[in-house]
Amino acid sequence: MIVRPAFHAAVFCLLLLMLSGCSAGPRIQTSPAFTIAQNQKMVPIVPFSNTLVPAQFSETVFNDFVDGMNDHQQQAGFSWFGIVKDDMKELEKVLLPTHIYITGEIWSFIENSGCCSTELRVKSRLRIHRVKTGELLWEAEIPLDSFFDHDASTLPVEREKIGKRLSTIMIAETLKALQSAKRINTD
Repeated sequence: MIVRPAFHAAVFCLLLLMLSGCSAGPRIQTSPAFTIAQNQKMVPIVPFSNTLVPAQFSETVFNDFVDGMNDHQQQAGFSWFGIVKDDMKELEKVLLPTHIYITGEIWSFIENSGCCSTELRVKSRLRIHRVKTGELLWEAEIPLDSFFDHDASTLPVEREKIGKRLSTIMIAETLKALQSAKRINTD
């Protein structure tokens, strides 16, 4: 039998990758009907729902997402991203039926601690809908995980890091979606 060190090294690396629990990355779905009205200047963002997630974590991710979208408003092709503070029904009265809005949710936040290390995992979802009909135009599911040794960091620091990573990925994926959507004239 011939021993092939390169083959065995590759199999070993693949096994390590599978066992490390690395997140698969965002899963994106885009509707063929995803268009954006050229006259839409503001995009409403509904506060994220969260299930079994520390409130401070969810609020920080949401606020970082809104701030990041506003930091990149020109890149996204809009003047402003605003937080929906009223009922969506009230907002629908002001927006055109062809306009879009963004929703999100964060769930499955897990802190798995042992004697010397902790694993953090979180799942999230972003969606872009059409106003009035609520039609789903775009969706991104974003799983993330992190691992740290207690000698190297603390839970609050690592919780903040994974929150920043999550909001950064959410911003990047939403910008890509908005930039790739076809702009239509609704006048």
